[in-house]
Amino acid sequence: MSDKAVKIIESVLKTIIEQRKRDISKMMLYVYPGSPLLEEGYVKTKYGVLVVTENPWATKGTAYIREETSKGSAFAWVSRRQVTK
Repeated sequence: MSDKAVKIIESVLKTIIEQRKRDISKMMLYVYPGSPLLEEGYVKTKYGVLVVTENPWATKGTAYIREETSKGSAFAWVSRRQVTK
């Protein structure tokens, strides 16, 4: 995995973990089918290991982090395609 991709993921995690006090062990990175990130199944970050899973309805270039707990949920886009008009 490229250092650039890890830095992007860590920048998103920073808000969720440091400011919103969420736990990375309860989060998953959802990516589009066929994403290269699925090969390893996880991403090592400075906050810990983030599990990668496939969202069969996601379009190419889409990735997001989601956490669900009994206290509520957290959601953040990592990347998404821009809709052209």
